[in-house]
Amino acid sequence: MLIKIHSHGSGGGSGPTGYLMSEKDHAGKVREVAPEVLRGDPAQTRELIDSLDFKRKYTSGVLSFSEANIKPEQKQKIMDSWEGTLFPGMDKNQYSVLWVEHRDKGRLELNFVVPNVELQTGKRLQPYFDKADRNRVDAWQTLTNHAHGLTDPKDPERVNALTVSNNLPKDRQEAAEAITRGLLDLGVENRAQVIGALSGFGLEVVRETKRNISIKVTEGGLNLRLKGAIYDENFRGGQELRAAREDAERGYREGRNQRVREAEGRYREGIRIRADYLRERYPKPEPQALDAQHIARASTDRASDIRNTGNERGVGLVRVLQRQAPSDLGEIDGRGKVGGVQRDIP
Repeated sequence: MLIKIHSHGSGGGSGPTGYLMSEKDHAGKVREVAPEVLRGDPAQTRELIDSLDFKRKYTSGVLSFSEANIKPEQKQKIMDSWEGTLFPGMDKNQYSVLWVEHRDKGRLELNFVVPNVELQTGKRLQPYFDKADRNRVDAWQTLTNHAHGLTDPKDPERVNALTVSNNLPKDRQEAAEAITRGLLDLGVENRAQVIGALSGFGLEVVRETKRNISIKVTEGGLNLRLKGAIYDENFRGGQELRAAREDAERGYREGRNQRVREAEGRYREGIRIRADYLRERYPKPEPQALDAQHIARASTDRASDIRNTGNERGVGLVRVLQRQAPSDLGEIDGRGKVGGVQRDIP
């Protein structure tokens, strides 16, 4: 499993929710497996995003799995844990997350959309800042893959001759895979041989960079970019490459326990820093006795706040968006506790 945070987030709510729920993919082809809502409500998420006047109104991304599917209880634990990683120490009625499952690409994708607002105050809530949060999120990815026995994208054994982006249309993906298989069958051993073989296939190479090669597919259409180990300018085949890869795989497996221990430490420290920030920015009100007089006063104050500050964007949808599900974060919770992570590998 790997994590991708999308760069967009300044448009309306119909953009992310419409794409996730559409029966067609971004290339306009009907999905072989229909999207499935796992948590949240697309319409409410769209309305909440549209009610915001921030420059960046939402944050979206995907947890992408090599596995075609995993058990439902695993999905729930991973989603809980991811929310706890983004919002440690926060209650579920302080934020909103829409989760939509895609399986039309032959692998599992858990897509999420977060309106960038703290629901109780209407203040802006940014779930992810790359420089501040990358280390914690990377540690979470390592721990989650280890805890659930998922494919680790950093394992040298998983480094493929071809790397395919998450949003590549199926027909282009199949074309790239067929080209790569043909090159491997020929036994190419360097970039020059790859270029020559592509020409032999009747393909026109239109661009070369250090990490990829682009070929013309149709006249006037988008070029097909081929990226992966075999397309790298430093690609070397033969026995030397195989020996180096075997050494890298052996070292990676032998260092697994140490990587998990280091990830636990990075995760806990990252959770502490993030939780302190959220606690300071979004303080929770002190609990008060729920007598009749207090309830009446609180209702009057809330109505006055809405009238005086125009803060309807968060408050107006709080009741609808509140969820009663328990905060079970599974193997990794939002307080930095890492439970059920086996340190020693049999």
